[in-house]
Amino acid sequence: MKSHRVHVRTPSRLHFGLLGWGPEVARQFGGVGLMIDSPGIELTAEAAPRWLTDGLLAARVARIITQLCERSVDSEINLIPARICVEAAPEEHLGLGVGTQLSLAVARAVLKLAGIEGYTASELARLTGRGARSGVGLHGFYHGGLIVDGGRKDDAGIPPLLAQLCFPDDWSILIVQPAGTGGLHGFNETRAFANLPPISRAAGDSLCRLVLLEILPAVLEHDLNAFGSALGALQERVGAGFASAQGGIYATPHAALIVGELKKLGFAGAGQSSWGPTLYAFSEMPCEEIELVAEKLRARFALEPSSIFCTKAANQGAVLSELTPS
Repeated sequence: MKSHRVHVRTPSRLHFGLLGWGPEVARQFGGVGLMIDSPGIELTAEAAPRWLTDGLLAARVARIITQLCERSVDSEINLIPARICVEAAPEEHLGLGVGTQLSLAVARAVLKLAGIEGYTASELARLTGRGARSGVGLHGFYHGGLIVDGGRKDDAGIPPLLAQLCFPDDWSILIVQPAGTGGLHGFNETRAFANLPPISRAAGDSLCRLVLLEILPAVLEHDLNAFGSALGALQERVGAGFASAQGGIYATPHAALIVGELKKLGFAGAGQSSWGPTLYAFSEMPCEEIELVAEKLRARFALEPSSIFCTKAANQGAVLSELTPS
């Protein structure tokens, strides 16, 4: 029996860095990142006489629906019209993977309303057009936790999931979002990648070694210092590779100052998610104590109250639940 109303909640995604690009690497991109509990996306979908969108990011949802309807015809999927309301979501283009999480959440909801179950990550990616470069958000939607994807060997399929680890529950994550323009996206992002200097094979190998032999073991062994040291090294090397596109290791000089201050305050693994502006850092302090530090950072860097906060890793992916029809 078809469900009449569903609710979907997704975590957000921090992207720590790509692992290779250009002609010297066999597989393009690859990457490592982490799903975080807050801010997340929450939406409801219910059967309706025609397609309707409201709430946050309604225009973006309408575009997603148009794409889903077009691609569902090719896949011989019979969708039913629905009203979709996004009840909670971060802003777009902050480096939190909103585009991927929202697209997958909408697709998952409308497929459920149509009585279609068991769609794989690859099938959802094809329906939504996500996963063209990074597979971190795509696999993170399904599994949560720390994700490593294996990049692309050609234009077919999706980047394979290489590793998924549950992240330590007692490691807190400080999120900082400096004011300014959002990260590169759309045409500007495509152009930036086209003009990006290729990474050498040796440099790509060093990034992969950091992930395989330092970041992953540190998480498994619950070693925050080792994790932070390896992640910091990864960030600096990836940032240097992207400096021509974003003007430096970080998106702005202001971001570099904040990352430097986070390191001085004893936070581990401070860095920038994707193109920014979102920054992150890790600590074993509980969020209550971190809030005291956050207040000082707000004052020093003139940050808005809501732009710096503490969260935890999301060790499960998106959650769909059926609701009583309204």
